[in-house]
Amino acid sequence: IEVVGLNEQINIEIEQNLNFIKNTNIFFIDNEVIEDQINKYNFIEKYNISKIYPSKIVLELQQADFLAQTIKNNKIYLIGSNNNFIEVERFNNYENLPIVYGKFTAEKFTSFKKILNQSDLNYNNIREIFFYPSGRIDIKTKDNLLIKFPIQNLEEALIIVSKIINNENFNNNLIDLRVSNQLILSNE
Repeated sequence: IEVVGLNEQINIEIEQNLNFIKNTNIFFIDNEVIEDQINKYNFIEKYNISKIYPSKIVLELQQADFLAQTIKNNKIYLIGSNNNFIEVERFNNYENLPIVYGKFTAEKFTSFKKILNQSDLNYNNIREIFFYPSGRIDIKTKDNLLIKFPIQNLEEALIIVSKIINNENFNNNLIDLRVSNQLILSNE
């Protein structure tokens, strides 16, 4: 069994977890058994299982991209592009990711991020994202600009925010779009 695609330590760990199939005839190894072992690692986004006859299995694994970090039950988790909350113990270099607050699912966050990616707003400039029980979302940038979005018409609101931020005369630290057909700019 050969595992490739992740860091060496994790590749070896997965190989060792599959040791129980080592002396089994390759024709009798069910892919579901291998998939069950791979699915225990919720940071794996994609994988490919290749049986190379007569006796070799190659697992090509792809790690999910880390999109943000959040705190649940007093533990830090990464939000993966595979819609999973991933424990941070195995990983580092996540400090520059935005912190997401509130009650939300990973799916809700990734769908929000897709909408955000279609806008002109620079995701790398976001420090914090707040999900409210009402369904509303706020963003705080690294420049301390707070953007309060409406519950509906997020795409339209993002277009308005981009126009405001890109205006050379803009120097406020609050953009409030919560009330429809109304824009509030202030320095709080």
